[in-house]
Amino acid sequence: MPEIKYQYRSIVEDMPIMICSFLPDGKITYVNKTYCEHFNKTREELIGSSFLSVIPETKQKIMMDIISTLTAASPIQSHENPVIDSNGVTRWQRWANCAVFDDLGKLIAYQSIGEDVTAYKRKQKAILKKNRALKLYSECNKLIVHGRNESDILNKICRVIVEQGNYRFAWIGFAGKDKAKTVHVKARYGFEEGYLDDLNITWADTQFGQSPTGTAIRLNKPVISKQISSDSAFGPWKEKAQKHGYLSNIALPLNFEHQVFGALSIYASEEDAFSADETRLLEELTNDLAHGIMAIRSQKNVRQAQKIIKTERDKLQKVVNSIGESMYIVNKDFIIEFQNNIFKEQFGEFVGQICYKSMFQRNEPCTFCLMLESINENRMKQLETDFLNKNHYDIIFSPFQESDTEIKSVVVMRDITEKKNLQAEAIRVGHLASLGELAAGVAHEINNPITGIISIAEILTERFHELGGDKRIPERIINEGERIGKIVKNLLSFARDKKEEYCPTNVNDILELTLELVEKQIARDGILLLINIPSDIPEINARSQEIQQVFLNIVSNARYALQKKYPKPNENKILEIKGEKIKIDGKRHVRITFYDRGLGISKDFLDRVANPFFSTKPPGEGTGLGLSISHGIIKNHGGNLWFESRKGEYTKAVVDLPANNKQSSQVDI
Repeated sequence: MPEIKYQYRSIVEDMPIMICSFLPDGKITYVNKTYCEHFNKTREELIGSSFLSVIPETKQKIMMDIISTLTAASPIQSHENPVIDSNGVTRWQRWANCAVFDDLGKLIAYQSIGEDVTAYKRKQKAILKKNRALKLYSECNKLIVHGRNESDILNKICRVIVEQGNYRFAWIGFAGKDKAKTVHVKARYGFEEGYLDDLNITWADTQFGQSPTGTAIRLNKPVISKQISSDSAFGPWKEKAQKHGYLSNIALPLNFEHQVFGALSIYASEEDAFSADETRLLEELTNDLAHGIMAIRSQKNVRQAQKIIKTERDKLQKVVNSIGESMYIVNKDFIIEFQNNIFKEQFGEFVGQICYKSMFQRNEPCTFCLMLESINENRMKQLETDFLNKNHYDIIFSPFQESDTEIKSVVVMRDITEKKNLQAEAIRVGHLASLGELAAGVAHEINNPITGIISIAEILTERFHELGGDKRIPERIINEGERIGKIVKNLLSFARDKKEEYCPTNVNDILELTLELVEKQIARDGILLLINIPSDIPEINARSQEIQQVFLNIVSNARYALQKKYPKPNENKILEIKGEKIKIDGKRHVRITFYDRGLGISKDFLDRVANPFFSTKPPGEGTGLGLSISHGIIKNHGGNLWFESRKGEYTKAVVDLPANNKQSSQVDI
C-alpha cells in the first residue's frame, strides 16, 4: 500500500547519494532529492522522462547494453559513465544498478544508486600525471648524470620526454650568436614529419621571435601556450602545428649561471596539458639538463652537477610529500626506501624495513601485492583490497628506474572504506524497500482469506450447535483467525506513513502494539518478559509508529543477545521493561528502561552503537542502521536514547521522552 512504500522511500529520500528507479523502457518512476539537486531539475521534470536524457548520446547505447545484461540470476551490476550536468559540462558518475523481477522472472523495473566521482577521476588523473612526471624526471636525470656525449644526451632526453611523458613531440634548440639570432635545432624526437623544416624561429624581438621557444630564450622564463589554435604568438606556425596534432606547447629556457643558451620545447596532443606540478618538474629538469650540458662541456664540474641533482632530488621529495595520498617507494627486495608524510601519519615510520613484515606482520609477501608484477612488466598496476585494519584501499603501483640496474615501485594508497560502505549499504536499503513493498502486498492478501476462514468458522459454530456437536473447535478457529487479523492490522499500522502528526500517546499502548508483533517469538525462545509500567504514567506527545519502531528495534536486539547467550531455557533469560516518571532540568519526562542479561557490549564499542553502519552482530545479521535510526527518532522527539552495559553480563537501553506539556501541570512526579 502507499503508506508502506512511503516509509521505505523516506528512508532514502535524504541520503547523500543519487537514487533513481525506472521502468524497462527507461521511463523514470522515482528519484530522491539528491538526484534532483545534482541535475538541477525538479522531481516533476524528471518523473516520466527517460533516464537516458542526462547521458551523452554517444554513450546511451552502451548504457542500454549494460543494463540489458542483468538477469534474475545476476541482477546487480556497477559501472561508471559520463553524464551532462545542467551547465552542459560532462561529469563522471559511478552507479550500481539492480534489476527487479517478479515471481515469474519478468523484468519489472530497475533501481540505480549513484555518486559523482568527477573529483576522484580528476584527482586520480593528477596522481597518474605526477607519477609519470616523476618517472620522466628520474629517467632524464639518469641520462644527465651518466652521459658523456652531449648530442647523444640531448636526443635521448627528447625521446624519454615523449615516451615517458606521453607527449607528441619534443625538441631542443640552441640560441645562435648570429645577427638574426637564429635558433638551431640540436635534438628532436616524436611525431615531427618535417615540422621543424623552414620554421625560421629566432630569439630576436621580431615577428618570428614571438614563438614560445624564442620568447623563452629571450626573456629567460618558461612560456606556455595552453591552446595553440587561439594563441596569437603561434601566428606564423599555427596551421602547420594543427596539421601535426599539436594542441598545446611549453618552452623552457636552458640557462647556466643566468646565461641562456637554448630551450627545450614540448608539444602535447591535448589542450592545457601542462599543470603547475608538471611545469615545476620540467623546470627542474631543464635546470638539471643545462647544468649537465655545461658539466660535460667543461669536464670539470661533474661533482658539482651530482650535488645539484641531489639537491633537486630533495626538492622532488618535498613535492612528493605534498601529494594528498599515502605514498611510499619500495625496491624489488620489498624494502621501503621512502614514504611521504601522510603515509607516516597513517601507518608509521618503516623506511629501511621490509614492507610485509613491518606493516602486516607476515613472513612472506602479501598474496594481493602487484609490485613485482608491475616492475617485471614495466607498467602501472592497480587494485582494490581490504588488507589493513579491515579498511578498503585503492592501490596504484608505478615502476620507475632510479639507476642503471635497479627498478623500483612508487605505491600510492587511497582509503576508500567509507565510500565502499556507503555503496553497499545504499544497495541494501534499496533491497529493503523492495521487500517492504512485497510485504505490504502479502499483508493485504492475508486479510482476505482470514476473513473467509472466520466467516466459515462462524457458520460451523451454528451448525455444530444445531447438531449438538462440540462447537469449541470452530470457536477456536475464530479466535485464532481474529488474532492473525489483529497482528496483520498492527503490522500495517506500524509501517504506515511517517508524516503522522504528533499527538498525545500512552506509552503502555505503544508497547502493547509492539509486543504483539514479537510476543510469539519471545515465548518460543523461552524468554521471560517482565513489564512494570505504572498506570498513571504521563502521556507523551509523539508519532506513535516511530516510537513503536524504536521499541521494536530495542526489543529485537535484546532478544538476539539473550538467545545467543542462552540457546536453551535459563533462569536468567529475562527481558525486563520498566517505566517511570522522572524530571530532567526541572521538566517532566517518561523513562522506559529495557534490561536484559544477554551478551552485553564492551566499553570500547558502547559509544559507537548509534553510529551509522556500526554493528556488533556478525556480517549478514545486522546492517548497523537500526540504532542509528532509533537515535534520530528519539532526538527528533526531544528525548534521549542511551545505553549502560557490561560485556558478557547485561545491557540497559534507556529511552527518555518529554511528557506531554498539555497535560495538567499540577501532576507531580
